[in-house]
Amino acid sequence: MIDVTKLLELYNKSGKRDFSLVNWAKVSLHDLDLSDIKLYRANLAEINFGRTVLHRANLSESNLSGATLWRVDLSCANLVQAKCRRTLLIRANLQQANLDRSLLNDADLRLACLRGATLKNADLSGANFSYADLRGANLTGANLSRTILTGANLAQANLSNTNLEAAILAGADLTEASLPEEKEKFLVV
Repeated sequence: MIDVTKLLELYNKSGKRDFSLVNWAKVSLHDLDLSDIKLYRANLAEINFGRTVLHRANLSESNLSGATLWRVDLSCANLVQAKCRRTLLIRANLQQANLDRSLLNDADLRLACLRGATLKNADLSGANFSYADLRGANLTGANLSRTILTGANLAQANLSNTNLEAAILAGADLTEASLPEEKEKFLVV
């Protein structure tokens, strides 16, 4: 496990930004600015990043399962193939983030901002996106089965080739959204 004091010293004083492959499991790093940090393939399971700024961070292929990312700023972050099962991302800013092929099964993204984010071929099954802002998001090929999208803003989102089986879209804004061809079969409104 990483020593938080040493991490902050390296990050703030020496300008070190690459902490790839490090085990950060169960560490608490809330209310910090860690913009541009590289955490490629890091073990971040059950970490607390509450209200932390991770703008442009590289978290690709990292394990964030069970992590608390409440009100975290992950705008423009790279989360390609990240494992975020049962992760709390309530009110998180994921605007313009890349979450392609990520696993967000049963994650909580209520009130999150994913405007312009890419989630191509991501597994979002069972996730809660209630009242989330997904305007212009690219969800092509994503698995949205059993996903809660109540009140979500999906205006101009690309939902082509998505699995929306048993998804709940009550009150969702689908204005100008690209929907799957078999939408009548899958949408639960």
